[in-house]
Amino acid sequence: MEFPDCSYILLNRPLALLLILITGCCTLASLQAQQVDWIEVQNAQVDASFRGIAVRDANEAWVGGSQGTVIRTQDAGKTWTPVTLPNADDLDFRDIALPQPNLVVLLAAGEGKKSRIYRSDDDGRTWTLTLANQDPQGFFNAMTFADANHGWLIGDPIDGKLDLYRTTDAGKTWQRQIGPTMLPGEYGFAASGTNIVAVGRQLRIATGGSAARVLRSSDGGQSWEASETPISHGNESSGIFSIAFGDPQQGVAVGGDYKNPDVDHGNIARTTDGGVTWSLALPTGQIPHKACVRYLGGKIWMTVGRTGVAVSYDDARTWQTVTKQGFFTFDFDLHAQVGWLAGSDGHVARFTLPQQ
Repeated sequence: MEFPDCSYILLNRPLALLLILITGCCTLASLQAQQVDWIEVQNAQVDASFRGIAVRDANEAWVGGSQGTVIRTQDAGKTWTPVTLPNADDLDFRDIALPQPNLVVLLAAGEGKKSRIYRSDDDGRTWTLTLANQDPQGFFNAMTFADANHGWLIGDPIDGKLDLYRTTDAGKTWQRQIGPTMLPGEYGFAASGTNIVAVGRQLRIATGGSAARVLRSSDGGQSWEASETPISHGNESSGIFSIAFGDPQQGVAVGGDYKNPDVDHGNIARTTDGGVTWSLALPTGQIPHKACVRYLGGKIWMTVGRTGVAVSYDDARTWQTVTKQGFFTFDFDLHAQVGWLAGSDGHVARFTLPQQ
């Protein structure tokens, strides 16, 4: 697909966010700020719906999505290189992990055998299929790594229990564990690779559908407790889509109803006790459906969705919309203070925060 040559960098100084749009879209919505600087940059020549992303440092990012599409930049987005995987043209790569130098782990989400894990330990030059779902009811959602070797993978419930796998060797092998019991009509969303998060050996899993719960494990997934949240739920398109923690106690969950994305209440909740109890960040609303949330350091959090990007500077108590340009997912490197966003139609963007 040919893109018009009209992408931009946006520098919003009061918000301290730098967004670099590298897509076929000509503009982002105007930011409410005293000054906005525009600088033209290149386009990424891709056409896919992106939901998987991982940032290694200020220069390197990986993005994955539909039609077996995986792209990578090593020069902060000046150029993007397509990554080819064998027999993957019909796969949908919805999560990416970079747990070690030169190591890339890709998660493909789909019904039955279309749910897979691929691993490369040479920066994507060669790939090994390390896990393929064999259950026709299976549908992988997301994965998370607690450190360089230990990670977990979740999928839709099978026979009433969450599909759960664990790796102790950086994704070379995966062992199936007994997952927590799910309520009828409760499951996870394969929306942005962020409905599971590890904080050390503590795991937090976000659910949707008939419930919007946070499943908590303090022993690496051996035992589980559940907490209710006030996030909107009750049908197949609503619930929690993403969860993140800044430390073992401070966390944020986002979601809503993706079939009614403009509904602006019941979409963001926060916890200060490790996920045991949750309260709405905005009791009266104002922020529509969101699909991904992450911690940016200090008291700063960011959340994105097809309804735009919102930022909080007070530990998720209040939020302000930065742009109405939609993205499905993003990742952020706390050390470099650099992040990338991705969404539909090959949209990719870069943002930075000033060094703290």
